[in-house]
Amino acid sequence: MSSDLENRLKVDMESFFTDIENQTEEDKRKSLVVLLDKYIHLTKSDYLMDETDLLNIVAGAKTIFVHKSFPICIGKRNKQISQEEQRIVCIIESIILHLNNKECLKKLPKFDYKE
Repeated sequence: MSSDLENRLKVDMESFFTDIENQTEEDKRKSLVVLLDKYIHLTKSDYLMDETDLLNIVAGAKTIFVHKSFPICIGKRNKQISQEEQRIVCIIESIILHLNNKECLKKLPKFDYKE
């Protein structure tokens, strides 16, 4: 969860505990369900990318490409990939990193690099 979302959740939780003091048990449960539904929705809603996202992905790919040691070998068989594929790998890694930073991925996929 992003720090902004975490901060909003903390504020909402504090309000929740203040607000439920004078509620019935049934209303307390309903209030909790509403709070949980809100954050379940926020963590699962679509993320629409814009020009800034594209520019960040392109810049990230260039940075990865500059810092990568070539040739690249990946997989169980240590298969060396072509120069064109190396550029594509950098783009893919940049996209994955960007999506992970925006919390669009539950796990961070990585290529299995071999030396």
